[in-house]
Amino acid sequence: MKKSIKIIFILLVLFPYINVNALTKSELTIMNLDKIHTVEKPTNYTSVQGGTTTDKYIVTLFINEGDDKVDKTALMLLDKKTFKKVKRLDNPILEYDFGHANDATYNSKTKELLVLAGRKIYILNAEDDSFSLKKIQKLSYYYHGLGYDEVNDQYVLSRTIHKGTRFEIMDTSFKRKSSFSIKTNLTKQSLTVHEGYIYYVCYEAGMLTKYQDVYDGLLKRKENLIYVYDVNGKKKTIYYIPYSYKEIIFGEIENISFIEDRILIQFNHVGKAGYFTPIFQNEVNATIKIKTEDETDDKVYSLKTEDEEVQRVRKYNNHITYSLRYVTEGEYKYNIEEQDIKKMFETEEEQEELDITEEEQVQENEEDKLIVNVYYDPTINMFRYNSNSKDLTFKEGKLELKEKPVIEEKEVIPDTKTMG
Repeated sequence: MKKSIKIIFILLVLFPYINVNALTKSELTIMNLDKIHTVEKPTNYTSVQGGTTTDKYIVTLFINEGDDKVDKTALMLLDKKTFKKVKRLDNPILEYDFGHANDATYNSKTKELLVLAGRKIYILNAEDDSFSLKKIQKLSYYYHGLGYDEVNDQYVLSRTIHKGTRFEIMDTSFKRKSSFSIKTNLTKQSLTVHEGYIYYVCYEAGMLTKYQDVYDGLLKRKENLIYVYDVNGKKKTIYYIPYSYKEIIFGEIENISFIEDRILIQFNHVGKAGYFTPIFQNEVNATIKIKTEDETDDKVYSLKTEDEEVQRVRKYNNHITYSLRYVTEGEYKYNIEEQDIKKMFETEEEQEELDITEEEQVQENEEDKLIVNVYYDPTINMFRYNSNSKDLTFKEGKLELKEKPVIEEKEVIPDTKTMG
């Protein structure tokens, strides 16, 4: 008996690498920018490589990538108010043999400018405007981002790890206190710390490079992100900067810093150093959605202030949705009144009687109102809003607050073994 021989062919299918940690568009907050100023690069210097702000100056780092492989760093100082170059001996730049410097920060307590160049931090004297070298701090790893946290008197450094970035919190002697990591596949640039939050800027090269081994296609080529985290690793938001806005091309982001609460972003901008800030938008469009448990569809829901009706809508998918526009900060309070469509065309006497009934109902439910808070967010230079709509439901003709679950406090039993 012949044994049948089965030959099994194994087909290997090579799939392109998929970045499972990629962001989604819903996670991003768009940031459109206004141009403030542009500056020509110093002679023989090829590109912007970061920067910061001090109490008096805007500092921009440039790199000179020479043929002899000895890179030099130039500091250009601009006046914070006028954006004009600050000249030193008729030269607007200060040159140093720092190699390829990536980032800088300013310690407002010691009046020192710290320039990061990989495994070294060059600490300069900014108090007397000499910017002379005071000392060199050596580091255990190669870092690309450095920021001073004035609130907690500490430093934040960033370095590249597999599929992401590690942020290390260090004291003023550069001893590590804590750390956390985020996943990002973008080209990593620099960071700053403002009011206890880390602002970390990244660039989409749109291709595989030595700085970016994955391109997931979420952002277009030459677009930028700003990750915002607190120093404990809790995410606040992620800002998305498109490639251009109103025909102005931004370029490769290099640094984010602050002039008081105003964001300042430095770019490699069309062969120059470009300085931009978020556009001030003094209006916000709010979409307010409230669940309703009323069964009939023969009703409309009138949104009213004390003085007038603002909007009237019908139910859709068991929700009532209002689209509101605000141009002034403040707290806005509304009543929602249910009206039967069939009764909206009654006689004047019947309508007056209906109005009295609705007025009494409003008085009974005075505490259950829709509240919308409109406020200015200085970090993005625009209005934002929040509301209590998620805690409300419309039921049986009334706007009601949802009952919040009661969390029972657990009794804490002390560990007597550790007590004296």
